[in-house]
Amino acid sequence: MNIKQLIQAEIEGKAAIAKAKKEGRDLMAIAERTPEQAARLTAVFRELDALEAAQAGIEQDLVNARRLQDDQRAQATNIEVGVDRATLQPWGPQVATSAPAYRQREAEHIALGNFALAVRAAGMGHGLDPRLQAAATGGGTQSDSNLGFAVPMEVAPGIERDMFATGDVLSRCDVRTIGGNTIAYNVIDQTSRADGSRQGGVLGYWVDEGTAPTASNTKLARIEMKLRKVGAFGVMTDEILDDAAALGGELQSAFAEELVFQTENKIFRGNGSSAPLGFLNAPCLVSVAKETNQAAATINTTNLSKMWARMPASSKRNAVWFINVDCEPQLDELAQAIGTGGTAPRFVNYGPDGVLTIKGRPVVPVEYAETVGTVGDVSLVDMAKYRLIRKGGVEQASSMHVYFAAGEQAFRAFYRVDGQAVPRAALTPFKGSNTLSPFVVLATRA
Repeated sequence: MNIKQLIQAEIEGKAAIAKAKKEGRDLMAIAERTPEQAARLTAVFRELDALEAAQAGIEQDLVNARRLQDDQRAQATNIEVGVDRATLQPWGPQVATSAPAYRQREAEHIALGNFALAVRAAGMGHGLDPRLQAAATGGGTQSDSNLGFAVPMEVAPGIERDMFATGDVLSRCDVRTIGGNTIAYNVIDQTSRADGSRQGGVLGYWVDEGTAPTASNTKLARIEMKLRKVGAFGVMTDEILDDAAALGGELQSAFAEELVFQTENKIFRGNGSSAPLGFLNAPCLVSVAKETNQAAATINTTNLSKMWARMPASSKRNAVWFINVDCEPQLDELAQAIGTGGTAPRFVNYGPDGVLTIKGRPVVPVEYAETVGTVGDVSLVDMAKYRLIRKGGVEQASSMHVYFAAGEQAFRAFYRVDGQAVPRAALTPFKGSNTLSPFVVLATRA
């Protein structure tokens, strides 16, 4: 087996051993075991012996494989500490910043293709391109898992540019770049606009001249975010692997599209543990109930007006309606009746550019929205209140790694990102009974 297969076998072996041990512990905990349970416990110990023996062999093979790989790399490359070989010999042709956009994209595709072919060669044991080594320290840009290599600055911006240019959700988030893997920051813990609660506890006074107001303090909430890893998988044909420009173009398109989908889908509904915390699961989410006797799987003007009323005034200028495409036929039919004399102007409008709007704010169909009648089919959101972090910096673009799975003729790309809504809870207004939030949805209409 090659090193990739050995790593996978090691992971699977550890999982099998853990499973067998758990079964054994469960059986041992039984005070009076039946004959069948006693026989099974004996069999579990035999299975453990075999699994642990096999695991020891795999681990030794992996040690040997890594030793040979290290020797091979030492023979194949002579890395000079501090030398940026990717700068001395770029991955693709150099074009002027004033060059036409198509020429710049062509150069990006060639660079990504050459980089991917170098990763493929390394993954198949055919030697390590010196440019895959880190420039500042001479250490490898190899990631800790999956034997991936950090996508160089010459290439990564193009992939990320496409992600944020094509992502209707990503492009609207409050994106921050961080240098480490985690970040903690303080936000004003404002959950009410009542006196003494605004800005987390600031209270103003009208006082006579020479009279000092009563002191007040701002309450802060601490938010911690940790980068999560999302991957994309792309199988390439032999014909494409023979053409660096074609390979780069295919990978850039495939990786950007799939990483956008995975990231935006979790911005909608992520659980916050293994992925970003989606706004549908945010503690500040406001859900507007259906109308009395409202038919299942319907949308009416009252639903949308009430959703609009739950959006803070400060967020309305940035608000966008995310909908499932199945909602569009119903939205096209919405109008407000005026007695028997006619109807008011259409509740839903199309601008001269063909953009659908509700209350003057754009309507964007996205495939992450639920189908009609389910929570999340229509969402009114201010994505400027959704914070997204990614890893990056001047010297490296380490948010993204690529490795080649030799047995599958496929490339995998990994991107590190996290996100969550900034408000800690829905906001109680100064006057009024309904809470407000930059994330508003319509409840189920079943």
